[in-house]
Amino acid sequence: MSIFDTNKSRAETSAPKTQMKKTSQRSSRPSTKRPVYRMSVGLIDTYKTINKKYYAQKKTRQQPSTNGSSTSTDNWAGVYNSGYDDDEYNYIVTENEVFADRYVLKERIGKGSFGQVVRAVDQETGDEVAIKIIKSKRQFMLQAKTELDILTLLKEGNDLDQHNIVDMITSFVYRNHQCFVFEKLSYNLYELLKKSNFDGVSLNLVRKFGNEILKTLAFLARPEINVIHCDLKPENILLRHEKKSAIKVIDFGSSCRAHQRMFSYIQSRFYRSPEVLLGLTYDTAIDVWSLGCILVEMHTGEPAFSGADEVEQMYRIVKSLGMPPSEMLDASPDQHRSKFFEHDGFGWRVKDPSKLDALRQKNLEDILGVSTGGPGGRRQGQLGHDVSVYTKFHDLASRLLALDPADRCTPEEALDHPFLRMSHSILPAPSPPAASYPHPNRADAGTQTG
Repeated sequence: MSIFDTNKSRAETSAPKTQMKKTSQRSSRPSTKRPVYRMSVGLIDTYKTINKKYYAQKKTRQQPSTNGSSTSTDNWAGVYNSGYDDDEYNYIVTENEVFADRYVLKERIGKGSFGQVVRAVDQETGDEVAIKIIKSKRQFMLQAKTELDILTLLKEGNDLDQHNIVDMITSFVYRNHQCFVFEKLSYNLYELLKKSNFDGVSLNLVRKFGNEILKTLAFLARPEINVIHCDLKPENILLRHEKKSAIKVIDFGSSCRAHQRMFSYIQSRFYRSPEVLLGLTYDTAIDVWSLGCILVEMHTGEPAFSGADEVEQMYRIVKSLGMPPSEMLDASPDQHRSKFFEHDGFGWRVKDPSKLDALRQKNLEDILGVSTGGPGGRRQGQLGHDVSVYTKFHDLASRLLALDPADRCTPEEALDHPFLRMSHSILPAPSPPAASYPHPNRADAGTQTG
């Protein structure tokens, strides 16, 4: 923000205007319009007016010579970055504008706190791509540097297709914006849930998704990689093709190396692990927790733990899975622990028992409907959904959602679980998703963010 926009600047100019009020009564021209005022007391406002006009004209002159219209319609007027950015530091995208002399922009397909994602066409290959355009503000550009380092690490000498990770084709800086060019994928797992009217998908499809995501996590957990995704959720898992069930994991914008953790406030709330909620040291096990939440949600159609805030999030976890081990609570910094728990002299207990009691939160077995025909009884009698299969799924989910990360299964261990190794010969083939589907409407959802 310019220093000219501060409250202090406005306060400093208000007193002189009051002092000149009597003078204005003797003049036919209002005091604030007189040249002497504009070049003295009102100098700051004068410069602001000149700057706005200058950059607006400059933006008009420098726009591409196409007849395309702006596709970034929220705050399209040029405000920052020499008029190229809106008031949120997003680049003002114009249809058919060409980035890096190669990529023809078509339409914005997603927007988030990081910036925006635009569908484009590669003029050299004719392929559609997704370009992630980071905001030009310094803090976002610094985080983008970390994202670029991680994407480069993942790509070096590795077949990302084999590991179910989105492929970064190239990256560049354009008009002070870091840009990432990714392969264009289809819609995400949250959109697939919407297609099911939030009734969830079959256990067979859950099994397929689980196997593929675990292969990704096993790759990320390799000692030479050691990357924590930090934001695994249905919106960040995309179908490769709209008529097939193969997936890829996207959005490494919040990721870090396990030995270079930068943030304590990570993971989307519904998928946030107990150790992160408690402010404890974390590692790749937090992604395993998120996966457990995702697999439960993909089958039930609802988040496993849908807290309205961090306190409710923790209480929902406690009501379903029990109290975290005392060792975790003992080690938790008080500023985190005191939000949820207190010590009564005998042991740890929730700080607000009445709030816990008021929550309509089932235990994990009842959430899955292990002995009642699945969630809401909707899978009663369906092939591949009998009690024995649900018992295996419940066991896997329990291991993925172990409260203590030391007890949580690793991706490699999970891949060897009986639920995921069930013979496909006794199960129906996964149903492909519909040929087309609208974009989601929840915040930061459904965007291909790399």
